[in-house]
Amino acid sequence: MENKEQTEKYDFSYGGMQGVHSVRHRYRWYSNCFNIKQLLCMIAVLACLLGVVRLMPAMQANASDEKIVRVGFYEEENFQSGLEDDTLKSGYSYDYLSRLKLYNNWKYEYVYGSYAKLYDMLLKGEIDLLAGLDYTPERTAVLSYPRDPMGETKYYFLKRSSDDQITSDPATINGKRVGVLKGAQTRALSRYLTANNITAQVVEFGDTKERDEAIISGNIDIMVAEDEGAFSDIGIEVFADVGAVNFFCVVSKARPDILDDLNQSQKLMKRENPNFISELNQKWFKDVSLTTTLLPSERKWLAEHDTIKVGYMNDYLPFSTQDSDGNVTGVLKDVLPEIFRSLKYADIHIEYKGYRTAQELRDGLRNHEVDVIFPALADNWITERNELVPSDPAVKANFNIIYIGAYPDMSKARIAVSRRNPVMEPFRMLHYPKNDVVYYDDIYECMEGIKKGEADVIIVSSLRSEYILRKMGNDPSLNTAQLTNEVPLGLAGLSSFDEGIRIINHGLSLMDNDFALVHAYSYMPKNEVTVTDFLRKNIWIPVGAVVLIATLIVYFISRENIKNREHLEESEQHRQELSDKVEEISVLNKELQERQSRIEEFAAETETHLMETQVLNELLQEQQTKLEETIEAAEAANKAKSTFLFNMSHDIRTPLNAIIGFIEMEARHPDNYEKTKENRQKIKTASYQLLDILNSVLEMARIENKNLFIEEELTDAHEMLDSCLIVFEGETKNKNLALTSSLELEHRFLYIDKTHLSEAVMNVISNAVKYTPNGGSIFVGARELPGDTEDECILEVTVRDNGIGMSEEFIAEIFDQFSRDRNSTQSGIQGSGLGMAIVKALINKMKGTITVNSKLGEGTEIIICTPHRIGEIPETEAEQTTEEAVDFTGKRILMAEDNELNAEIATFILEDAGFEVERAEDGVVCFDMLVKHDAGYYDLILMDIQMPNLDGYGATEKIRRLDDESKCNIPIVALTANAFKEDQEKAFSVGMNAHLAKPIDVEKTLTTLGEILK
Repeated sequence: MENKEQTEKYDFSYGGMQGVHSVRHRYRWYSNCFNIKQLLCMIAVLACLLGVVRLMPAMQANASDEKIVRVGFYEEENFQSGLEDDTLKSGYSYDYLSRLKLYNNWKYEYVYGSYAKLYDMLLKGEIDLLAGLDYTPERTAVLSYPRDPMGETKYYFLKRSSDDQITSDPATINGKRVGVLKGAQTRALSRYLTANNITAQVVEFGDTKERDEAIISGNIDIMVAEDEGAFSDIGIEVFADVGAVNFFCVVSKARPDILDDLNQSQKLMKRENPNFISELNQKWFKDVSLTTTLLPSERKWLAEHDTIKVGYMNDYLPFSTQDSDGNVTGVLKDVLPEIFRSLKYADIHIEYKGYRTAQELRDGLRNHEVDVIFPALADNWITERNELVPSDPAVKANFNIIYIGAYPDMSKARIAVSRRNPVMEPFRMLHYPKNDVVYYDDIYECMEGIKKGEADVIIVSSLRSEYILRKMGNDPSLNTAQLTNEVPLGLAGLSSFDEGIRIINHGLSLMDNDFALVHAYSYMPKNEVTVTDFLRKNIWIPVGAVVLIATLIVYFISRENIKNREHLEESEQHRQELSDKVEEISVLNKELQERQSRIEEFAAETETHLMETQVLNELLQEQQTKLEETIEAAEAANKAKSTFLFNMSHDIRTPLNAIIGFIEMEARHPDNYEKTKENRQKIKTASYQLLDILNSVLEMARIENKNLFIEEELTDAHEMLDSCLIVFEGETKNKNLALTSSLELEHRFLYIDKTHLSEAVMNVISNAVKYTPNGGSIFVGARELPGDTEDECILEVTVRDNGIGMSEEFIAEIFDQFSRDRNSTQSGIQGSGLGMAIVKALINKMKGTITVNSKLGEGTEIIICTPHRIGEIPETEAEQTTEEAVDFTGKRILMAEDNELNAEIATFILEDAGFEVERAEDGVVCFDMLVKHDAGYYDLILMDIQMPNLDGYGATEKIRRLDDESKCNIPIVALTANAFKEDQEKAFSVGMNAHLAKPIDVEKTLTTLGEILK
């Protein structure tokens, strides 16, 4: 078609060759008569000849040679598509041309190109046929037009959606600039302007692109186009109908024979199926009679109503119901928003309210609880009786009947009606007003009613019947049949809501007719059939299978028995003949078997030996490889062990030598108090050095055994970093080091594993203090960097010193275990060589990074970056009152400790603080002592963990299970060398109140006991 634009797709529809089918039916009837009544043979022959004569026009193409017709084929959506021979062809024109071939002997040769190129070829006679040309007197001189058009093109006025001055009133076109394409559109516009006495400025364009750009840019006010669907997304909408122009299938002047064929074919086509053209239009083009342009009154109503309230029936799927969250679901949820989307008012707020029965639904409308209700029978008489105003149909569906047994006589059938159904009773009143009615509370009671014989049929919409039958498991006793009446269902409101109903009708007219029907099937229950249901409904299948299998078994057994009997008889006959030769053959056979057995045994032994040799070779090679790898690993491990033992031997002996030496000095000079006090302080310092080495080794072991867990909690980052710095104030003063710091944190409170991050930072600061000579400087800085998400940040901690620095070779292996640039003998600095390995493992666990920059003799910079979630500032806690010192006088402690030295030290510390201490050697003795004494005799139990007979965990669990409430709830504090976090968690999990680690920290121990006994 000339000036065709995009059009919408429609469902397929089919035309039929009723005339041809009619003739073929008669032909078969005459043939039957011939076979049955041979006396009428001559009459039947004449009838067949008459049938053949009538079939001649339709079968003419098969009676002679095919005629080649060169068809021009250009691409245009919905009209023609498929510009290659092997490409799928479709469209209005393709279907029309295919239909023409039924009535003649044409064979098409398609010539592809643009419309302009093909039109020029038609004028030159290079093609024979071209579809989609409109009629002009000038063209009749150069082209041949058939008597009938192949269709008509409808044109529409379109405007910008934002232009409210132009409406569906033709008078608003006066004085406007109207853009058209040259040709058929110009002629259609001219007829419209003349018919409506309108004066407008007509602007002609050569192609659609120029025209479309002109209306978008505002150079024209209105444009004429074929299709409204292609412009809705760019703010252009239809507001009026211009008219229609016929288009033709045009023939070259050089082929008058094809023109004759075309006229004859069109005549036959019209006689056979007068509706063929309208069916093609229905299939390929949308007939637009309405526009999205709203009247001023409609726009005003929508501006004043930002919310529409809709009442609906509950438990009425697929139309409507309420889901488990209390929200509406069903076709209604899809249809109503689509109405307002079609009108380009998708922002309107829709409130839904469900009702249980039809009466409650109508009462809700009359009480103005809702504006409209759904569903309602879109029938004027029914709605008038209920004083309602109906909308146009939102969905059209046939009604079905559900019944048992034979199809009932609907003129006498007793009809079961659900009181809560808003449609069943109105439908019955319309179509079966004289039938007896049996009322029930709901549809499922109606089902039971027809099963009991109280009623004959239930009338429900086809969609509802399918939903109900699926939900009831497709009961085989229930039959269904479709009634001829098509029932429209829509919305309804009061007369005061008539403007709203008109707007709803406007939106419904713009929607696809099948919109509601298509969406309804998504709310149908799944029709799943289990194997048990299938077999129950098709019992003949398993029964037949069993019978078949039994028959086959009997057959095969019988056949085998017969064969066996025959074989026995034959064997008996030959037995005598063979008996004389058996002995000779048996002797020879025995010799051959023996020889064969020896050969097979030899071959098997040879093959076995070969396989064993191959396996042994492979095992030897594998063992050799493993041995070499084991030797290498052992040598590496031995070397690492030797290095570790060498360093540890020196580093452990150094503080140990100090401890032993100072004790010896104290023994020789017991009366020198000042010297003794100084020596004890040095012994304490050496002891902590030794403990630090031990902790580092154990911490590394935990990391390697994957027993380290990161647990983040809300932490004051300022306070954490300040506490790390405070630890080193004494050392830096003693070495005259300048320790400076900078904290630049936007968020003070972060989720941090305070214990492990503090350990990593203090390890790095400790190294800086160790390896910076007296008078040097150390800088510790922290700043916040953006994280990967809005609620996350990166905490960057920098430790920089101007100490001895590190060589490039050592930087590459700084994170290896037991690695040191120089050992303690060379550097004079104590350390296990595990500190940076622990720091690296901790930072990796926290998904962070650590960077080392250092130069020998100039200093070192270490940067730690760890990701953290940002926390909220906690509420300010009430000021805490100053705690008074706790008096432990008279408090009795039961101490479970198997080690004599540890027991002696702990007893001294506790008695010095005022406690009375009684000792138990293991968990069993501890439990017995507690049970033996009265409740309240002991105030608290100090529990070692690793003890003979019964450990501390087991003793605690036994105590907590005591029936005596005062004894089972006695405070229990772990005092143990098991000092890791998982040890603390284990202690708390068995019922202990606190956890203290050995060696005993006197201040922490007394503080903890004071808090528990307070």
